[in-house]
Parts: sequence; C-alpha cells; structure tokens
Amino acid sequence: MRLKFALTIGDPKSAQIVAYQARSTGSSHLTKTDVLTALGMTQARHRAGLCLLYAKYTKDADAGFTALNELVKYANTQVRKYVGKIPGRKGAMAIRVLATKVLEEYCRTADTPGAKCRCGGSGEVCDRKATDREGRLIIVPCKKCHGSGLRPLTQTHVHHAILALVPGVSRATWYRVWSRFYEILLAWCYSQEAIAESEYQRITAMSSFYTESVAM
Repeated sequence: MRLKFALTIGDPKSAQIVAYQARSTGSSHLTKTDVLTALGMTQARHRAGLCLLYAKYTKDADAGFTALNELVKYANTQVRKYVGKIPGRKGAMAIRVLATKVLEEYCRTADTPGAKCRCGGSGEVCDRKATDREGRLIIVPCKKCHGSGLRPLTQTHVHHAILALVPGVSRATWYRVWSRFYEILLAWCYSQEAIAESEYQRITAMSSFYTESVAM
C-alpha cells in the first residue's frame, strides 16, 4: 500500500484518498497493525516528510503546523543563499509567510476547494478531433493542468504578500530572486515526501517478508 493511501487507515478524513485506498491495497499481507507500526517508525525517522503528507492528504491541522515549522527551519538555512539578508525587522515574518504559501501550494489536491482543474480533477480529457478521426474514445492529458488535475497557480498573490512585508520587491526582483527561493522550498517539500515514502516502503517490505516467512 502506498504511503499516501495508508495515512487514512486509522482515521479517514479525505474522501478522495479513501476512494483511492479502497483500490490500492492489492494482495498485501500487511495488517492494520503492521501499517500503523510502519507509519510510527516512518514518523520517528522522517517527521517532516510524513507530516507534509498528512497535511496534504488528510488536511490534519497539527501535522500542517509541524510541517510548516520544519519548512521554516529549512528556509532559514537557505535564505541568504537565494535572497540575501532581508532588510528591516520583518525578515522572519516574511520567511514564514513565504513558507506558508509554499505549504498551501504543496497541499493542494483535487478535493481542495477551488483547486480542481476544468478537467474535473482527473488530469485527462477527451481529444474530440482524434476521437472523431479514429472512431473511438481518445483520452489525452489535460493541457490546462498537464495531468495534475489541479488548476495552475501564479505566484502573484505570493509576491503581494511578501511585498507587504519587504517593500521594494519589484516584479522583476520577485521573479529573479524570490521566485527561485519559493521553488527551492517547494522542491524540498517533495523531496521530504519522497524520503518518507521510501522509508515507509522499506519498512513495510521487511514486515511483509517476515509475515510471509512465518506463514510458510
């Protein structure tokens, strides 16, 4: 079972993930206890990644708060490299606001209000011309969302939020400097997700192997 599907095994909160979970278990030998144990071990070793996933797929507020704090910590180690010293006394606030916006983007799913693309969140659409030409239904990735199922975002609202705290961040400065910082923070979220996923899969693979060995 994929980690994002396992998150709801104890207390489902996202209708979208519950639906995914129902068709993702496959021929697994893992019990509910095995999965919960694997989640606990993953959280102990890679808290940031697992909290990010909980915040994204179950919309858990506590996990979101922890994920934000972890993201702010990382941002503080990178800010001088990408932005330099932020003038004024609102530098720490600006970093937290930026991290909040990054987390909001990372946590968007097709069941997030207003996030769903015109394709209905599937990431796929019917190619009418190809369907008419071939005489059969032709499904292609949605050109609007590029298959993500999510309405594309601009960074304009993020720029305005930073501008309110750090005057002088022009549009050009935003895209030359701050936007790169934003993208690095977003990439960090996905890297932590991948690390947590890899650890969870390693733990469950060992557990499954042990269970099968005992059964034999």
